[in-house]
Amino acid sequence: MHRYFVDHPLNKNTPVPLYFQLKSMLLEFIEQHEEAVLLPTEKQLCELYSISRSTVRQAFKELVNEGIIERHKAKGTVSIPKKLEQNFLSMLESFNDEMQEKGLIPTTKVLDLRLTEPSELVQEALGLKARDKVVQLIRLRGSGEQPIVLVYTYLPAKLHGIEGIINDDLVNHSLYKLLQSKYNVSIEWTKRIIEIKEAGAFEARHLHIKEKAPLQYIETISRTTEGVPFEFSQAFYRGDLNKFVIEIRNKRL
Repeated sequence: MHRYFVDHPLNKNTPVPLYFQLKSMLLEFIEQHEEAVLLPTEKQLCELYSISRSTVRQAFKELVNEGIIERHKAKGTVSIPKKLEQNFLSMLESFNDEMQEKGLIPTTKVLDLRLTEPSELVQEALGLKARDKVVQLIRLRGSGEQPIVLVYTYLPAKLHGIEGIINDDLVNHSLYKLLQSKYNVSIEWTKRIIEIKEAGAFEARHLHIKEKAPLQYIETISRTTEGVPFEFSQAFYRGDLNKFVIEIRNKRL
């Protein structure tokens, strides 16, 4: 039993329900830890606070429904690690820069990098002709050993000689920074669409999740200052590890 619970008794002389007090206490304890933490058992909480098992179960049930804890027969009740706040939807910033700003160690694994013929979806998104080729880049990105997002990126091969990027180091260098500095691509604006999708076999294997697990899917089309599309990407973020932050400002009249 963690000392925290011994030092935080329930107040039985208040109209606030005991299960709600316990739930609030558990939440406060969980928020003190960045990683997953093991919670006391139902029996331990019942004995410590002299409360019924139904009171403890109600507190646990609400935390499970809110996606804050998970209950396992073998491991007991554990908190779910805090989700990473991603600014991907509100600003143009490299994954590495964003992770480093959060004090995390970014990792990138290039799964595929080659010239290929685009699918109809990619061809339409990039405004290409039938025989035009694209650079296909598939990267698994994460923090330390934890995979966070699987990204498929397609670039029009002929534009600014981008086809040469298949020889560049995309493990240690930002794609956007390379496009701007080496290939003189002037990045003007980006359109992003977000949906919820289920993980297929490929996504599940690389993101270390189960098939059909929820993913935050983000589709991106980026254009140059001349309005020419230079990137089409499909990013699959683990739904259990990420949340997206969007800042909205009042439009001046």
